[in-house]
Order: sequence, then C-alpha cells, then structure tokens
Amino acid sequence: MFKLKIESIEANKRASQSIAHGALTNSKRPSCFVKGVYPTHIKSGSKCYLTDVDGNKYIDYICGLGTNLFGYSNNEIRQSVRSALEEGGVVYSLSSIDEVNYAETLKSTFPFLERVRFLKDGSSGCTAAIKMARAFTGRKYVMSEGYHGWHDDFVQLTKPAKGVIKDTFTVNLNDDVNERFLENVAAVIVEPVILDASTKRQVWLQKLREKCTKSGTVLIYDETITAFRFPQYCVARHYNVLPDLWIAGKALAGGFPISVIGGKQDVMESDYFVSSTWAGDRVSIAAGMAANRLIHTDFYNPENLWLYGSEFCEKFNQLSENVKISGYPTRGVFDYKSKHFKPLFMQEMALSGVLIGPTWFYNIFLHQELDNVLDIAKTVIKKIENGTVRLKGIPPVSPFAERVRNADKN
Repeated sequence: MFKLKIESIEANKRASQSIAHGALTNSKRPSCFVKGVYPTHIKSGSKCYLTDVDGNKYIDYICGLGTNLFGYSNNEIRQSVRSALEEGGVVYSLSSIDEVNYAETLKSTFPFLERVRFLKDGSSGCTAAIKMARAFTGRKYVMSEGYHGWHDDFVQLTKPAKGVIKDTFTVNLNDDVNERFLENVAAVIVEPVILDASTKRQVWLQKLREKCTKSGTVLIYDETITAFRFPQYCVARHYNVLPDLWIAGKALAGGFPISVIGGKQDVMESDYFVSSTWAGDRVSIAAGMAANRLIHTDFYNPENLWLYGSEFCEKFNQLSENVKISGYPTRGVFDYKSKHFKPLFMQEMALSGVLIGPTWFYNIFLHQELDNVLDIAKTVIKKIENGTVRLKGIPPVSPFAERVRNADKN
C-alpha cells in the first residue's frame, strides 16, 4: 500500500507558493485526481514506470498525457538527442540541415503531406493551421469539433472562457454540417477520432471531406494525440480520408516538444505569417527522427500495439459492470456505473501502484504488465463492491480538455 510522505506534501506546498494554479498543465493539477492520495510530483521515469518524490514506483497509464509511446527515457531517443547537442547546440543562426532531413522523413511516413512546418505544441499547431486556412480562402469563420488547445479561438467555445474575446469567428461544428454555411467557412478543424473509431465515424469523415471539397473549405485534422497511435501511423491514412491540413505532436518525438503542421502545397505555401525561434529546435528534431525510426520497427509497430491494446480492452471489460473502458485500442476513457465508484477506483489503483486518469493510453511496456494490472484491478473492484473501501481524499474534477470533449457529445 503506497502512502504520500513528507516529500510529496512539501513539494505540493512549494508548488502552490511558486507556480500559478500549482501546476504548469491544467490536467496535472492535484484536483484532477484524488487529492491527498495521488502523488503530485514525479522524480524519475523509465519505460511505463514513474517514481514519485517519496520513492513510490507506479505503473503509469496516463503516459505523460499521451507523449509516452516509446517508454520514458528511451535509449535510442536519448542517444539521438545527445548526438545533436554534441554536434553544436539547439538553434543555429540559419536553418539547419536537420530540418530538411526531418521534413523529408515525415513526408515519407505520411505521404499525403506535400509541405510541412514545425512548432512546439499542439495548441500552436492548431492556431497556425486555421491562420493558414483563413489566409488561403480569404474567409474568417472556422468550425471546430474536439479539443484543440488553449488559444483563444478554441477556448472561447467553452464557458466561462474568462480573459478571452468572445467573437473570434470560431463556432462549434454540428453533426449535420450546413453546406450553404460552409461556403463562408475558411476551415473545419476536427479530431478525426476522439474515442469513436467505428465505421460510422469513418463514413462521417468521408461526407465531411466531400462537403469541404465542394465548398472550398479547408479540412483540418488535429492528430496531436492519434499520430503514431493508429495503424498506418495516423487516422488519415488508416481511413484513407485525407485532410487539407494535418497537425501532429505529443508522441511524435517521444515526448520532446514539437508539433508538425503539414498538408497540401497550395495551402501551406499561401501568404501568411507563422514563425518561431524554436521551430528548428535541433534537439526535438533529433528526438523526432529517432521516434520515426522506432515506429517502423516490429517492437513499436502500431499495428501490433493495436492488437495488444484490444486484448487489454477486452480483458478489462470482463472484470465488472461497475467500471468499463471505452475508446480505441491505444487510448480511451474509464466509464463508471455510478459517480461514487470513480474516486474510489482511482484512489485504490493509485494506492496499489497504478496511476490512471480520466483518459488512459497504451504502450508496449504496459502490455508487459497486463496480467499484473488486471489482477490489481480485479482486487480493487472486489473491495469496492464489498463496501470495504472509504474515500481518503478529495474526488477529482474534470480537466478542461475533458469538459470540451464532453460538451461536443451534447
């Protein structure tokens, strides 16, 4: 049984006195977990394991919010990064040849990309993409489905949106897209798959593609999460329904900060301003090159991981009616039959050495712990169902991204 000690309590106190809101990432705040039970600060990581400041070691299903696909402290990625630093640093005064090499590598892995740009995170990538679309079409409206980061165009769609100018000409996308309205729309931006990877979703995307083509609207896929987590490396290729612009990040460079915006030449080469000193960051590019090599190996092959994740989903969902998992084989959510079960399950899993959040991700190292985790979950569920567990902390609140995606369902 794991227990928070003085180091965790002190770390959280120090954070609350020095970092705004106590955490740099909204969904990493202690209030998003069972506060008082979950660890708040991590000291080290390896493969699918995290060790907190008290020395407790956990099996981690949060996966660095989806960045951990190749394992924490992956040796090949570390070696690639070390070599880049030894060759001369992070940013040069002119473009580096590394940028060209990585751009060509990405075009090979994702052949529908005619041109690419690099930025540092998914939020910046999404904002850049809608700017490109507006410049290319001369239109101002954007329609959005899903979560696309913290910039104003998207945050203003979810109340209360404090500090944000209300009318950014971005509106929520409805399932039944009005074709006449699309004629005034610069772009439709979607997460092509949030949780539903069904044929129905594929058909919906195909119809959306046809409508956007007819109206001259730029179709944008935000695959910040799904890139490298789907067979054929992304949803666009897996479904063979291709966007005009495409965004990727998170696992793309094994957790190093990079996002990619790519797509059709005419859109990418239109007249707009997107620029960053750090766009050519050689360290993240080196990590991205290593990650791209790894994703083409049998060990990290997404087709294999898809099968492993399917096994995890199937076996977990046989444990109890009180908690199920839904989504696709490499990412999903926990669904609870009652509100009281959620904090108890999260609490007891953490106390048993397994970290889960509202969302789970999967990687090859987690699959190696499959039987162990299922045994832990079975024991935890039995204890809760027998009424022998009481809540020891404060129940979690939903992070912003979860609230955005839930709003899209309603």
